[in-house]
Amino acid sequence: MSQFEFHVSRRARYAYDFDESLFSLDGNVVLADFYAARVFALKLNARRPAGQAVHAGQINALGLIDELQHALARAYREHRNPGVMAEALDWLAAAIGADAVETTLRRFVYEFPPVAVYKNLITVDEYLAGETHGIGHRQAALEEMMMLWLANLNPAFAPFRELFDDAPLAAATAYPKIMAGLHMFFAAQPFFGSDNQNFIDLLRAPALAAPDSLAAQLDFIRAKWGPVLGDLVLRVLGGLDFIREEERLIFHGPGPAQSPALGPGAQAASLALFGPVGEGGAGLGAG
Repeated sequence: MSQFEFHVSRRARYAYDFDESLFSLDGNVVLADFYAARVFALKLNARRPAGQAVHAGQINALGLIDELQHALARAYREHRNPGVMAEALDWLAAAIGADAVETTLRRFVYEFPPVAVYKNLITVDEYLAGETHGIGHRQAALEEMMMLWLANLNPAFAPFRELFDDAPLAAATAYPKIMAGLHMFFAAQPFFGSDNQNFIDLLRAPALAAPDSLAAQLDFIRAKWGPVLGDLVLRVLGGLDFIREEERLIFHGPGPAQSPALGPGAQAASLALFGPVGEGGAGLGAG
């Protein structure tokens, strides 16, 4: 199964003492499979009050939505404007000021650092001066910052906001102006998607259509973004199945039959990850 990624701030890494193996080179947390999502949720719930426990299916959906938003950005570049993020940086520098944009990019990379920056192997400035696969890191940082903004605006992401809270960035930099400016910039760019929208509106559409449900947002993405993303959007089905299976285990229990493939060790691991089903446990079903 392909990896899912989403932002986790420097502060959250410290607070939850996440293992560095969880993070990709660009600093996003990596969920390699459904089991990884369960382990990540278990790590969160170990330091949260029982009433604020989160579910692994939600964590998986979080990463999947972020990944599909990035895929939509790649499709936009391929079908509309390959240099759009470089042009956006130039437009923002002219509209807001080059120093303000640069200061915001630097603060973003500090707050949500790539692994090399987090480990003090390179400086923020050295990272921003580089590139990966021919894409400049300043352009990549602007796209990641846009995805961070979308995550913080999404009401269904609210239970996880401590992981990617953008309030410190907004308070100290021109981040809010840059995000508002991006909408203005894309208003003058080719529109995109099945409803032919401003690209920022297209990215926000799932959260606006289903603000309180990650599953409903995935359903929206499958229906609306499918013509653009093609077979990639079929991965939504796996995310939805994971959520539904988890809900079945949490609220209805596994049923009287046990899979012959599950030995006592696997059954114990399942209880540790999901919580004692039907007994008010404080695992992932709590809250």
